[in-house]
Amino acid sequence: MKTKARNFLIALLLTPLVSLTAAAQTGPTWEQIVTAAKKEGAVSVIGPQGSETRDALTQGFQKKYPQIKVELVSMAGNQIGPKLLNELAASRLTTDVVITGTTTALETLVPGKAAAPIKPVLGGPNTRDLGKWRGGKLTFSDDAQTYNLVFSSYVKAPFIYNSNLVSAGALKSWKDLLDPKWHGKIVLKDPLSAGGGLGNSTLWYTHESLGKDFMRKLLTQKELVMPRDDRQMLDFAARGKYPIAIGPSDVLTNEFIARGLPLKHLHPETLKEGTYITAGNGTLVIVRNAPHPNALRVYVDYLLSPEGQLEWSKAARFASLRRDVPKDHVQDILVPKEGM
Repeated sequence: MKTKARNFLIALLLTPLVSLTAAAQTGPTWEQIVTAAKKEGAVSVIGPQGSETRDALTQGFQKKYPQIKVELVSMAGNQIGPKLLNELAASRLTTDVVITGTTTALETLVPGKAAAPIKPVLGGPNTRDLGKWRGGKLTFSDDAQTYNLVFSSYVKAPFIYNSNLVSAGALKSWKDLLDPKWHGKIVLKDPLSAGGGLGNSTLWYTHESLGKDFMRKLLTQKELVMPRDDRQMLDFAARGKYPIAIGPSDVLTNEFIARGLPLKHLHPETLKEGTYITAGNGTLVIVRNAPHPNALRVYVDYLLSPEGQLEWSKAARFASLRRDVPKDHVQDILVPKEGM
């Protein structure tokens, strides 16, 4: 009897400890996270340039969660790194979530230790079912599969052109841009900063039929202009000052096209050297020591929901990696094809 009594007593004493441990491992419920987010009252977001994407990243969430204010700042990719790294150095981080491209994430935010692991902030109702995503999984651009989550992608059009001044059929290869008739008519996004200028330069450098020789000839044209301002590039192209624009923000390009300006994407299959698939600005980074840890979880869950992804996809005009988000509003030439 003494042995049985002792065993019963031990079991009785251990039971509350096991229950408490299990409860600690379970963590807060989604309802508790939402309640805490509402008490925080705000989420601070850095997003890409463009009024339509700004609305897509704020209005739907704000309508669903009116108690959580979205404080959004629109910035070019090359401006984001300096801002966050300066704040990190001063221990005064004000940003929770960054919507940007892979270059900014991989070359600045991750090595600068400004990025926090993303998976721990997931687990809301819209991120639990991985079967909703292409390939049955979430896509990350970093080797650790931890810091830069990709939620949309598109086929990169080689360049943007003024349809009143350039005949797309006249260009069959990147090398055609070396023809003297195009000298003084090309504007290229500065390849030393994040964006399409860097992306295209990488393609040229690695392509066996282009490489250094092509780059040297193109980049040493005296009339070639290489600004960092995307709006300026598109304005040049729309007005015909430089009717061929290589590498401007595709989000802004789509916005300019939607306003009726005479700009077009060159069909990706036009040039024999081909092109590449990119996430553009369709990736997110969670900032280390974010000031609103619960609100950012609610925001990310909404952004990755069917509603949030549809709003983003319509504004950016790129396809979401969610399988249940329509693509009929995206130009067919920009939608990645299976097996290509």
